[in-house]
Amino acid sequence: MQEIRQRIEDAELVLVGLGEAFQYDWGVLLRDDRYQEIEKEIGDDESRVWIVSFLQKMILRRGSEERWRRAYQTLHGLLKDKNYFVVSLCMDDYLYEAGLDEKRLVTPCGGFRRMQCDQNCAGELSAMPEDSYEAVLQYYRGERSIGELEEPRCEKCGGKLRFNQLGVKRYAEEGYLEQWNVYTKWLQGTVNKDFCMIELGAGMAYPGIIRFPFEKMAYYNRKAFLYRVHPQLYQLGEEIGGRGRGIARDPVDFLEKDL
Repeated sequence: MQEIRQRIEDAELVLVGLGEAFQYDWGVLLRDDRYQEIEKEIGDDESRVWIVSFLQKMILRRGSEERWRRAYQTLHGLLKDKNYFVVSLCMDDYLYEAGLDEKRLVTPCGGFRRMQCDQNCAGELSAMPEDSYEAVLQYYRGERSIGELEEPRCEKCGGKLRFNQLGVKRYAEEGYLEQWNVYTKWLQGTVNKDFCMIELGAGMAYPGIIRFPFEKMAYYNRKAFLYRVHPQLYQLGEEIGGRGRGIARDPVDFLEKDL
């Protein structure tokens, strides 16, 4: 662990990739008695599925679980004095509460910070309607019936309003593209520099965003070093040589307990 801290300290630039195994565990909802009642009430009614994402937002607003809080606190401590960038596949928005510079973060899968028309009719994002959120919260507390809930709608076309997340019918990439361009320009400055990369939980869900590009940079940049932390998929290609290390650990536990 001291090796990693020392390598980060010595590096000119540090790149961190947070993968799907770093994502908040939505299984917490399934362990909630009230949510189980709601799930039965919703059943197969697709017109009410939107309620679930608002309940997820509710869980996040209650405050992050302690292990994630400590993990992000460690990440902040490692990066705060460095020239860094973080690319994350997580959609729980915890990254934006870690005290890091938002100009050095990009989340190409989106999250709960803004909403979009599910048809992406205008390529625009909007704030979450707080009245819809409050109505779902009252329903969760048993103060409203499910029949009183109204699905939020796009003001321009009347389409369904959804959180700006990958999986929406027509995902609005406008939510992250500007920061992605900042990220790609930052990467241009890593050529022939002492460069430390850390993958935390990046599996094969979207390997073209973190795993493959990180491996490629470790291969071509002889001054780069890659740490890959994953409970199962921690292996590194032989072509990287001695410029990488695989660590078979849960990435959240790794940051929370070891570093």
